[in-house]
Amino acid sequence: MLVIQTILLSGCTSALWDKDTFAHRYGPANPANLRLFYSQERKDILVQYDEWRDADKKARLRCYWLESNRSRINRERKPHFVSAWESEGLILIPVSEAPPNPAPSGFMGLYAVARHDDGFFTLYSGKERLDPCKLPDYIGASRRVKQVLLTPGAVCIDATIIGAVFGYYAAPGLLAGLNR
Repeated sequence: MLVIQTILLSGCTSALWDKDTFAHRYGPANPANLRLFYSQERKDILVQYDEWRDADKKARLRCYWLESNRSRINRERKPHFVSAWESEGLILIPVSEAPPNPAPSGFMGLYAVARHDDGFFTLYSGKERLDPCKLPDYIGASRRVKQVLLTPGAVCIDATIIGAVFGYYAAPGLLAGLNR
């Protein structure tokens, strides 16, 4: 029984379900080329940035609505992305690397401060600091699909190994019993 537990805990099935197997991490590119837009209709901010995947050489443009995705992003889950076309007709929110002095006098005095080398930005209204926000950083969902599809094969391989080990140790006794 100890051999069976050892094989199942360190065999193919266990390795397949390791949290790093097939994992692709997605996060903001460096630089993220952050742009923010305010929608008066939705009363929400459209976040536009360049995303990088660990296996890609090129970044791609991504957009999402801030408020409706905030909890997903804080839990390191993929946000619900929308088309870049949704920024058409929205109010551009200025983004700088340091708080400007004086604060911009644009729409509601909204602006954001974001360094180009990290995945965070902070919203301001005039001199009042509103919310710090982070850009999405998550593991892709295709990992789970691959793990589910490959599990039956991994279980078969583990069962074959268990059968071979059992057979190796049990065969002499079984053969001796047949010769009596």
